[in-house]
Amino acid sequence: MTCIRCKHNTAYKFGTYGKRKVQRYRCHSCKATFADAPAKTLGRHYTDIDRASKALSLMLEGMSIRAISRLTDLDKNTIMALMVDAGEHCRRVFDRTVRGVRPWHVQADEIWSFVGCHARRLNSDSPAEWGDAYTWFALDSDTKMVLSFHVGARNTVNAFEFMRDLSSRTRGRFQLTTDALKSYVGAVEEFYGADIDFAQITKIFSKSGDGGPEWYSNHGHVVAVLPNVRTGDPDVRHISTSHIERSNLSLRMHLRRFTRLTNAHSKKLANHKAAIALYMAWYNFCRIRSTVRCTPAMEAGLADHVWSLSELLTA
Repeated sequence: MTCIRCKHNTAYKFGTYGKRKVQRYRCHSCKATFADAPAKTLGRHYTDIDRASKALSLMLEGMSIRAISRLTDLDKNTIMALMVDAGEHCRRVFDRTVRGVRPWHVQADEIWSFVGCHARRLNSDSPAEWGDAYTWFALDSDTKMVLSFHVGARNTVNAFEFMRDLSSRTRGRFQLTTDALKSYVGAVEEFYGADIDFAQITKIFSKSGDGGPEWYSNHGHVVAVLPNVRTGDPDVRHISTSHIERSNLSLRMHLRRFTRLTNAHSKKLANHKAAIALYMAWYNFCRIRSTVRCTPAMEAGLADHVWSLSELLTA
């Protein structure tokens, strides 16, 4: 072992210290005592950053917590704790970097999931955070970057909160397209006024053949799309939510807790929000989109290279 002081190759092992049994060394020549360089970790965890990145990468590729535990030999509670801390860190990175973006065409939508159980199965003694949890997010159609996201119920209060966050991250005039949810109208008026071109679309589905809702069936399909201009002069060619609906599919494929008919759903709202924050930051900075042939952050000018997950977790 080479001494860090005199650079002589005469150092020998000199015991260990701490709970992690860090190796100490002592030099024969200058009698200096030193230890191995500490491995990078995520926050307060003992798990080194490379092993944590591997576990979280598996999660971002659609694996459940228990499956990751079987493959990495990490306890499932450790994996969930790593996910929560990583999600909080990624939320801070997202808030710090995704600012002052100048988009041209933005699409917004809400994707359904749940915490604990479905809203219709709630009992009187169920925790207040259980039930349906919608993820609101806005996508730049040109760079494919997620501009804003928010987790909450599908109501007016959360529509206002979502638009407030989106307005704080964007600048300039752009075209916004959403679905026909009425809550968007007042929220856009409150935070943008007449400074953007805003339109909504209403989709007409064919009748399903099994007596269920007209939109929930393999037999139902879209037969008409009706645009509705709300503000400004939006370009009819770009009144669409196709890009963000495709991103909805990516989210369901990459996070197991968004898979329909799954038992890998979130049991705590904090875990749900952490997983979403981790995914959104990873999607922007680490995942190469085939349509733009780079990461969305690179296409938007917020990054100059593809980030690794380890780099994201230590940014």
